[in-house]
Amino acid sequence: PPKTGKSGFGLAISILLSLAALAASGYLFLSQNSRSQQITSTISTIESSLKTINTDLKDSRQQLQQSIERQSAETQSIKKSMTRLFTRVENTQQTWSVEEVHQLLQLAVDQLALAGNIDGALAALRIADRRIADGGDPELQPVRKQIARDIASLQQINRIDLAGTINRLRAVEQAIDQLPTDHQTPTTTRSEPAISSNASASIWQQLAQDMSSLVKIRRIDHPEIPLLPPEQNYFLRENIKAMLMSARIALLLKDTPIYRSSLQQAQQWLTKYFDSTSQKTKWVHTELKELAAIDPAPPLPDISGSLSSLKAVTESKQE
Repeated sequence: PPKTGKSGFGLAISILLSLAALAASGYLFLSQNSRSQQITSTISTIESSLKTINTDLKDSRQQLQQSIERQSAETQSIKKSMTRLFTRVENTQQTWSVEEVHQLLQLAVDQLALAGNIDGALAALRIADRRIADGGDPELQPVRKQIARDIASLQQINRIDLAGTINRLRAVEQAIDQLPTDHQTPTTTRSEPAISSNASASIWQQLAQDMSSLVKIRRIDHPEIPLLPPEQNYFLRENIKAMLMSARIALLLKDTPIYRSSLQQAQQWLTKYFDSTSQKTKWVHTELKELAAIDPAPPLPDISGSLSSLKAVTESKQE
């Protein structure tokens, strides 16, 4: 019985150990299985997250690409708008420049044709030429060439020294009072006739002398006579001065016929009534002759060629 008891106890221990080992194995299996499931679940979660991230990244890339494309399109649109704006501004500047040149050329034509202002016309043409040069438009080069020709034609005009001519006329006018007349003019009060010392002188001789002092017969070779009687020294000189003043006014008004006719009338009176042997009279004659040769209104050239050339270029651009 003692042996039997020991062996039974040992068997029981063996069974318990086996059961414990089995339980431990089962626990370990269950534990490993649960952990494997957790890992599998975690992996699935990660994979799902990765898919979501990939999807989000793909969407983000698409949105970014679309945004880049929109920005590129907007940039191109801005560039086109800026190009159109610059072109419009440039065209506006060119249009304004051409319009300014047109006004200057028209001003030059008007100054010459309406006012005879040669200096004003030259100034307007030169400013127009500078405007074209500053603009740098090669299509306007023919206009510059025509402007150069018009400027040259203005510079070739036989211009007079207006101030100098007026001073010469005034000098002649001041000299008129100093000129000696060709004969003594009668005074307004007649002296009593001298009584002859010859006692035999008859009354008829005295009467003849008195009549000869009252009446003088003069031959008139020229139909034109002064407005006032030339016998009156003061009025004769004043008439000549009036003609010289008329010549000065005609000179300022560029009236060549009146200017020359006034000087010619003064010359006629000078020749008719003043001493031609006097040096002062000779000087006045010479001055009047030279002054009469001056043309207050010399022929003016046609400078409308520049304006016509500009119009032709403008019309060709519009076509």
